[in-house]
Amino acid sequence: MDLLKLNPGMLVWLWVTFVFLFFSLRAIAWKPLMNAVSERERTIAESLEKAEKERAEAEKLLADQQAKLASAQEEIQQMLKDSKAVAEKAANDIKEQARQDADKLVERAKADIEKERQAAVASLKEEVAGVVVNATQKLLGVVVDQNKHESIIDEAISQIGSKN
Repeated sequence: MDLLKLNPGMLVWLWVTFVFLFFSLRAIAWKPLMNAVSERERTIAESLEKAEKERAEAEKLLADQQAKLASAQEEIQQMLKDSKAVAEKAANDIKEQARQDADKLVERAKADIEKERQAAVASLKEEVAGVVVNATQKLLGVVVDQNKHESIIDEAISQIGSKN
């Protein structure tokens, strides 16, 4: 079996072929392969760096938006408080105005009632005085002084009014 024996000539040619293939592959395939790997490595590193920057920027924007949202919510809460206070004040003002108007109306009604009462009393005095004068004239046949009768009637009405 010659196949298992080492032949020195074959060994030399094996080494020459190996060295030739090594340098040929190194020149033809190894450099482009290493360049492609390096380029891919650089691209991945740049992409990771860019992604990290974008993530940091997105976090910053998110924090800004959350701060703006919180500020807007505070403003809304303050506006609601202010609106509620204004509404309560307006309601209180309206109630107070209505109470004042009602008081004025009651006072005016009391004044009107008092005027009407006084007018009714005056009218009643005149009628009673006229009836009494006529009755006295018919009964006694004497003309009594109208002023005297009015003073008597006024005195009687004031006595009746003081009892009530």
